Amino acid sequence: MKRLAIIIVLVLLTAGAVVSYQYYGRARVDELRLPGTVEIQEVRLGSKVGGRVATVNVQEGQVVEPGLVLVTFETPELMARRDQMRQKLATAQAALDKANHGPLPEEVAEAKAMAEGAKARLDRSEAGFRDEQIKQAQADYEAFQAELKHAEDDYSRVQKLGSSALSKADFDTALASRDRARGRLNSAKAILEMYTRGSRVEDIAEAKAEHDRWQARYRLLKRGTREEDKAAAYAEAAKAQADLAEAETNLREAVVTAPEKCVIEVLNVRPGDLVAAGQPVVRALRAGDLWVKVFVPSTEIGKLRLNESVEVTVDSHPGRRFHGEVLHIAAISEFTPRNVQSADERKHQVFAVKVRVKDPEGVFKSGMAAEVMLPLNPSQASTPNQSVTH
Repeated sequence: MKRLAIIIVLVLLTAGAVVSYQYYGRARVDELRLPGTVEIQEVRLGSKVGGRVATVNVQEGQVVEPGLVLVTFETPELMARRDQMRQKLATAQAALDKANHGPLPEEVAEAKAMAEGAKARLDRSEAGFRDEQIKQAQADYEAFQAELKHAEDDYSRVQKLGSSALSKADFDTALASRDRARGRLNSAKAILEMYTRGSRVEDIAEAKAEHDRWQARYRLLKRGTREEDKAAAYAEAAKAQADLAEAETNLREAVVTAPEKCVIEVLNVRPGDLVAAGQPVVRALRAGDLWVKVFVPSTEIGKLRLNESVEVTVDSHPGRRFHGEVLHIAAISEFTPRNVQSADERKHQVFAVKVRVKDPEGVFKSGMAAEVMLPLNPSQASTPNQSVTH
């Protein structure tokens, strides 16, 4: 009985070992095993403006979250440029507001008053002098005529009396009185002629030109700003706004942040370094964008489908299977050798396939060897790694 029990135990252990070997040590008949390599999308982070490095806030190998500041640059020139653009925008906006609002009411009122005053002067010039002025000039002329006649009579009497009866001073006084009276008469005559003839043609033309100028000025201010001037002011304001947006964008470029969760692979700079515009300063690996790349023989490619679920294993975690799905199947094959000469060599014709793997624990590393297991339907399964006839 003891011998029988020992034999039964040995048989069970042997069977278990065979099953374990079939499941773990070699390919099962119901799955296709494909060796491959882990690949992770690399991102090169930098600044479009460059400059002198101010701070470096991460280390190589560090896992960073989205939005974390990695590297900053000194920004005195960029800040000055931004401030200049803000002032230019304020000036352009003020000019645009002025164009939209048009002239002030006080400016319109002033132009109207000046136009009315010019019209009054024009009317006065065209109408000539008033009748009262002409009558006054006529009366003055007649009075000066009488005064001159009186002065001439006095002068004649002095001449007749001779120098024996009168002194030289009396003679000179009479002569001066006559000349003054004659001069006043001539002046009154000229004024009377001016009043009688009316305004000069030149004065009327000048008054009319002055009136037209102020009338045009009043109409211009009342109409408001020209549409072309409004469009030009709007364009200047839009340009200033765009320049400010560009300056602010360049200022934001002075801060390099993590676009998503990633692993810092290489850090190329230290504080104080001068970095050219567009030069990468950090090389990172996207934590959520990794895959296993395998090459599938053309004889097995028919067993794969896009978005199909598969399992992935790595040597660092033996016995553990990770979930994955087929992300991409190459449309162009590769050959080893370069071309196929016979039907038996078709297994050397391979297609690159990407299998996406979720790795929240950070198990997978770039370049790590992996193996992809594709479950097969019973109709597909035959012998391990052997294609079936469709």
